[in-house]
Amino acid sequence: MNFFSLLLGKNPLSRIFDTVDHYFDNDTERFKTKAELANNWLREQSTTQRMQMSFFMFWVVWSMFAVPLGGWWCAVMLDTTFNFGWGVSNLPMTIKPWADQIFNSLFYSGLTGAGLQTTSSLVSKALSIFAWRRG
Repeated sequence: MNFFSLLLGKNPLSRIFDTVDHYFDNDTERFKTKAELANNWLREQSTTQRMQMSFFMFWVVWSMFAVPLGGWWCAVMLDTTFNFGWGVSNLPMTIKPWADQIFNSLFYSGLTGAGLQTTSSLVSKALSIFAWRRG
């Protein structure tokens, strides 16, 4: 028994548990760092976007592209709802890539930003709950 005691130390379970605790502490810190990095990136992106959107010319140029597309979208909705027979649902192939890009920038950028922000806040909350239970 003395040989095993010398080999493993006084309390081998204590050493094993300390190793496991240290591993989880490192893992928790790694997740916290990733969450903080994502949160900082989102904050920087929103600040940049807010600065860009504060210029009047941004809205003038954006409106030149978005307003005609919005008018077309309304015509499509009216045509499909009331069966007017206008046939406006198909855009010419020269305009379609541009319209798809505008449409995607309107809807998907906001959706992606909101999704990333929600994920980041959920990870932060989960890490704080995990740290609270451990501490």
